[in-house]
Amino acid sequence: MFRTIAHVVVFLGVLVFAKQTSAQEEKPTKVEIGRRGKAATAFVEVPKIGSGTAFCIHPTGLFVTNEHVIHGGEKAEISLVLDPSLVTQRVLKAKVVRTDKVHDLALLRVDGAKDLPSLQLGSMEGIAELSEVIACGFPLGRDLSLDKKEYPAISVNAGSVTALRYKAKGRELDHIQIDVALTYGNSGGPVLDTKGQIIGVVVSGIPAKGINQAIPVSTLDRFLNAPDIAFTPPELTRESLEKLLEFKAGVVSFLPKTPEPSLKLLLQAGDEEAREFPMKKQGGVWVVSAKPAGKIAARRVEISARIGTGAVTGTTEDVVFKVGDKPMRLSAVRRIEFKEKPVVLLADGRTTIEGEIANLGTVEIDLADQKIKVDLMKATQITLSAAPEIMSVMATVIAIVEGKEVGRTESRMLVLEAVRPPIADSASVKITPPTLDEDKVIKRLPEVYSNVVVGGGGRYLIFHLPRIKRLAVFDVNEARVTKYIPLTEPDIAFAAGLDSVVIGLKKAGKLERWSLTTFELEKTASPPFKEDISLVVMGDGSNGPVVVNGQFLDLDTFRGLPIVDQKGNHPASIGGARFPSADGTVFGSWNTHYSPSSSTTFVLEGGMVNRYEGGELHHVIPGPDGKTVFTAKGIVSRTLQRSEADDATYGYCLPAVRGDYFLALSSATGGKGGGFTVYLRGLKQPIVKLDKAEHGLSFDGWDRETDGPWRRVFLIPDAKVIAVLPSSNDRVVLYKLDVDAALEKSDLDYLLVTSRPPREVKAGETLSYPIRVKSKKGGVAFNLDLGPKGMAVSATGVVTWTVPVGTPAGNEEVILTVRDKAGQEIFHTFTVKVMK
Repeated sequence: MFRTIAHVVVFLGVLVFAKQTSAQEEKPTKVEIGRRGKAATAFVEVPKIGSGTAFCIHPTGLFVTNEHVIHGGEKAEISLVLDPSLVTQRVLKAKVVRTDKVHDLALLRVDGAKDLPSLQLGSMEGIAELSEVIACGFPLGRDLSLDKKEYPAISVNAGSVTALRYKAKGRELDHIQIDVALTYGNSGGPVLDTKGQIIGVVVSGIPAKGINQAIPVSTLDRFLNAPDIAFTPPELTRESLEKLLEFKAGVVSFLPKTPEPSLKLLLQAGDEEAREFPMKKQGGVWVVSAKPAGKIAARRVEISARIGTGAVTGTTEDVVFKVGDKPMRLSAVRRIEFKEKPVVLLADGRTTIEGEIANLGTVEIDLADQKIKVDLMKATQITLSAAPEIMSVMATVIAIVEGKEVGRTESRMLVLEAVRPPIADSASVKITPPTLDEDKVIKRLPEVYSNVVVGGGGRYLIFHLPRIKRLAVFDVNEARVTKYIPLTEPDIAFAAGLDSVVIGLKKAGKLERWSLTTFELEKTASPPFKEDISLVVMGDGSNGPVVVNGQFLDLDTFRGLPIVDQKGNHPASIGGARFPSADGTVFGSWNTHYSPSSSTTFVLEGGMVNRYEGGELHHVIPGPDGKTVFTAKGIVSRTLQRSEADDATYGYCLPAVRGDYFLALSSATGGKGGGFTVYLRGLKQPIVKLDKAEHGLSFDGWDRETDGPWRRVFLIPDAKVIAVLPSSNDRVVLYKLDVDAALEKSDLDYLLVTSRPPREVKAGETLSYPIRVKSKKGGVAFNLDLGPKGMAVSATGVVTWTVPVGTPAGNEEVILTVRDKAGQEIFHTFTVKVMK
């Protein structure tokens, strides 16, 4: 909750608050209160952020303001101006000490200050509706300055309390409502009672309505008195989940003579109940040894068994059974169909085995609130998926004084090996050229579609037909709709990967996963959030993760993944980014409705999402491997930087669904004209131009439409076609184009690696990676320049490495030189991660 700048801790040890004024003292007049408030109230100016109000609470230079006043300038030197516009004006330089974003409070410090006019903290005791109050501040900021180069004079306004806003059914005061005339610029200013003491901090209001809100002094007092807890948990791996790890925490109190708190540690792994561990102080540090996770149960699987007209869904032990004479575990299976001759679909989603089922009788299924025994041999269908592993542990340190919690800090410990995209090879889904009678063929759809996504690594165009409540799967290999997926409601969000389609049912609030090999429903579950499902995104050549409403979910379980953003926030969110790379590692988003326009990529790297910003690129569509991003103004890297200046000269670009080819489009006019130019990444000259293709799509380059060319033009090199979806949304137009043949016929001299290297390998297994190369001259040779011990490359370009069992987890860098017979050479570099 709190953020503290570490180097101010020693100074804060001298903080002492004056006691409240004696009841016997004569109450000051409003004029006197105004003078005190003016003297202690400062104009706040944050470089490149804005301005507001602050007030001094200690003569040695501690000031309070709102967090939103200084937000974004926490590391800047902030100006505090006392007595602005007067001959006694002083400009002090302050730094942020602590912030609380939840309660909108910030504490500032002025180094070397002394004898500053300050205000005392008051009490809410006796404060009620119609109590008189006085507020000081700087309404409208510099706008009220007589000279815009000068600071504004302070304003002092009187009014009364109009409401006390409570939460938790009256147990905790949340806000004081006052009718004092305030506006922006007053934020962070003091609200004083009839004793001239602080009872609130101005925070917000409704302009011209006389309704303004202040943070009560009780909240401010807790903010100032809460200790700061310094806590960095140890790194967590799969192996260390059940091992004793040492947890350390430090505590610093802001006020002197504050009772030293005791600390306790709470650990919650996955869905288990939090476990509590008291911490002991050792040499100024609080320490405890604990196991991050409780006893992990035997390996289990999620199971859904259809029996009769119903189904039983829960988890069960990963038992061994037989299909014919072949033993296998439930975890190796995705679905069992009890037909006349039973069929078992393996976990890879493609391999099927037929044979009699044996040793699969009665099992105990855990339904969360109860356990029941089910005879699986009575089922007509069984669907299985691996039970979710523990991917993170929430560690919480709580400070307690006299039995009451006075502070806490939380940290999510990510299991380092748990976050890795499932390995998927889009080449495993074969794409072949369809039989087309002409160079341009129109294929009509059965209904008008409302949305389309790519699936199967580029093999399928999947159309949403809302009127008939179906998804229509257009198979490029056959140039026709070959399958339909039924929908239970017409309003959906959906995406497709290499092997599956994920459907978000907006009304039901459920997610469904359908197989792209069997076209059967495999999984139904609720998402791990409460808001309505609005967006589903997934790389069409990946097996997850799937992104729903901006959150990364495991494709098998639909549970959240422990992925953090650059600041360590969990869960990471990519917001409304809708356009993924085929491998599901890069996501593009843009906004051209404002000037200047913005373009954004989110890059998934291990367990972290990094965000990159660029301007005036308009659409940003990641290429299949996520290395290159295609825009309305040429090509850039995934960080939205240009490798070479002339990368902007390609024009309006879109990637192929696979490989390194890409298109540059020219716009049609009035629905007529429009052509294509085909390029290969790494070559500046075009391979082929189709200036008279007549694709009929008009665009102005601003990319403000929902269904621009990025949703209507698909270059599919393996199928030797360009698929175009006209604005009528009722047909697919296929243009024959053999880009490989065009490259061979061209005069271009090229040497390019077109294959994707493996991302990871397990210790004890053998990596085999055949390098695919396009070369005009031929005679390609390979040399391994750098790699782990035992790695080799053959004369035909196959990289092999048998990883020793004891190899530690980590990254191995690989560099290869690829040469052609003309002496031209390129480097092929990649990183392979060794997994335990």
